[in-house]
Amino acid sequence: MKSSSGPILAGCTLVLTLLVLHLVPPVLGLPDPSSAGEIPPDLTPIAYLPFVAASFRSTPTPTPPPGPVGLKVYDMYGVERTYEWAVQKYGVHVEQISGSAYHCVELRERSGPSSVEVWVYQADGLPASNVRVEFHWPGDVAVQYTESSGKAGFGYGPGSWIYDPAIGGPHWLVVVDESSCDAVSRLGMLAGTPHDHMDVSYRHGYLSAQP
Repeated sequence: MKSSSGPILAGCTLVLTLLVLHLVPPVLGLPDPSSAGEIPPDLTPIAYLPFVAASFRSTPTPTPPPGPVGLKVYDMYGVERTYEWAVQKYGVHVEQISGSAYHCVELRERSGPSSVEVWVYQADGLPASNVRVEFHWPGDVAVQYTESSGKAGFGYGPGSWIYDPAIGGPHWLVVVDESSCDAVSRLGMLAGTPHDHMDVSYRHGYLSAQP
């Protein structure tokens, strides 16, 4: 009768060998034979890394300002309003020119007197005296030179009423000459009111060309 201890011993040896091969690599810091076909993460070729598409957006074109640059609008209570408010209520129109000129810097609502006040300032903000101001209406013009305070005033007549803001009033202003100032037109008094209108302020300065 043959002894069966040989096969049993061989099997035990095989099991022990497998256990040693499995436990020794982690202890000694050796690579695991079972993962020999894998590439360590830190050695992964760049070509196989996930591609992340960057989102490149062009710089958006700046939105043009809603009204003339630097222009302030105030109602009769001193509350700041928008240029659109003045247009919708009075129909007034400000057309800016670029470069060095007298630019319209303020429209201020006033009630009571049937006259418009035009204020003209130097670049440093001080009143500009002895500056020619023309107050036009169809077929005629009135001319004044600013006082030491920088003010010139013109009276409104019975033809100066604004009945439809979409049309505005019949008057327009010129400071010095048409090529050296912003055009402020469609001025007048709002019908059905105690001579409500917009006074105008100009200031000399430089304005870059608008987009």
